Amino acid sequence: FQYLDEDGALHPIRSQDVNAYIREAAAGDFSSRQFRIWGATRMEASALAIIEPGSSAAGRARQINEIVDRVAAKLVNTRAVCRGSYIHPGVFEGFEDGSLAKIAKTKVRKRSSILKWLDEDEVAVLRWLEELE
Repeated sequence: FQYLDEDGALHPIRSQDVNAYIREAAAGDFSSRQFRIWGATRMEASALAIIEPGSSAAGRARQINEIVDRVAAKLVNTRAVCRGSYIHPGVFEGFEDGSLAKIAKTKVRKRSSILKWLDEDEVAVLRWLEELE
């Protein structure tokens, strides 16, 4: 990324600049990595919530890996990095035990003003994750 200043000079925007802005705007210790973690977790959880888990452990592992591969492609990362660093481990456990399916059935009511910035899918995943805690 780059931007033009008022004199027409190009200036690069580095990851440190983005993260400094995020920390200032959020008034806390946040970075772009949290957005990647949230995005990956939401994508994986939402996709797995709407499919019927396979009848065997190997079948479920294939289903999980298929979705992880899609998420990894969006993050331009590998399956291993995406799974190990970006997707909440509870998502895989929830798919295995069937509790993740609750997300697809959740009726979302946005009671909080913060939630107005999230779509229904994000609110459902967030509430499911809160129940894990």
